[in-house]
Amino acid sequence: TFAPADDMPVPSDYVLGPGDSLNVLMYGKEQQQYVLNVSRDGLVLFPQLGPLPVSGLTFDQTKEMIQARVSEQIVGTQVVVSIGALRSISVFMSGEVKAPGSYSVSGLATLTQVLYAAGGISSIGSLREIQVKRRGVTVATLDLYDVLLSGNTADDARLMSGDTVFVPVAGPTVAIDGEVRRPAFYEVVEGETLGDVIAMAGGVSAKGFLRSASIERRRAGAAVMDRLQVDLRDDNDLQISLLDGDFVSVSPIKGEIANQILVRGAVARPGGYQWKKGLRITDV
Repeated sequence: TFAPADDMPVPSDYVLGPGDSLNVLMYGKEQQQYVLNVSRDGLVLFPQLGPLPVSGLTFDQTKEMIQARVSEQIVGTQVVVSIGALRSISVFMSGEVKAPGSYSVSGLATLTQVLYAAGGISSIGSLREIQVKRRGVTVATLDLYDVLLSGNTADDARLMSGDTVFVPVAGPTVAIDGEVRRPAFYEVVEGETLGDVIAMAGGVSAKGFLRSASIERRRAGAAVMDRLQVDLRDDNDLQISLLDGDFVSVSPIKGEIANQILVRGAVARPGGYQWKKGLRITDV
C-alpha cells in the first residue's frame, strides 16, 4: 500500500475539517501555546477568543482569521499558526480497481495515491477517465496518460472524506507495433488521431520507414479485416481517426546498404567498404 508522508509540508489550500489540529503560539504581551483540535461540528475552541468556525476554510484563510481576531481582541500580542496532526479521511474505491472497497487515508491524499492504495487499475480499467464522485456528482476527472506520458499532475485532485473514486471500463483501444519506441495497446478518446497515437508510442524509431505504415481495421459487419496504407510524412494521413480494435504497424527500412562493396576471403579485414567513383580493386 502507499501511505503519504505525515511530515510533508501542508499546502496553503488544504481544507480543514474535523480531526485536524492546529498548533498556536502567542507571543508578546501574552505568551501561550495551544494545540487546538477541530471538533465534529467544525469549531476550534480558542481559550481567549471563544469558538471559531474553521471547517471548510483553507489553511491560509484560517491563519488570517485567527491573526485578525488576536490583533483585535488581545492587543500587543502576535500569533503563529501551524498545522498539527492531520485527520484521516474515508474514500471508497469502486469500478475496475484491483481491490475495491473503503480506504482510510491521510487528509493530504490525492487521487493517484488512493489508486496505489487500491492496488492499481485492473487490466480492463480505463486510464483516461478516472472519476471522483461527491454526493453522486462527478467533481473531478483524471486522465492518467497526462501523468504517465508527460508528467502533468495538475488534475491529480485532493480528496475529501466520503468521496468515491470510480474507474470505468476502458474505452476504445488500439494497438501499435513495429518500428516505434513504445509498442503497446493504447486507449484513445474522441478526437485523437493516428498522429496522437504515434506520439503516445514515443514516435517512430530511427529504423522506421515512414512511407510504409498501415492500419488493419475490421470492416463493419464483416468477418475480415481491411488494410489502410498510410504515409507518416503526410499530415493528412496523420489526421486519420482511429477506431476501436485498429492495429497500426510501422515497417522497418530495408537492411541493405546502398553504397558499399563487400570484400570476402583471405584478407585481414573482410567486410563492407564504401564505394565511390573511381574506386579500384587495389584501393580496396
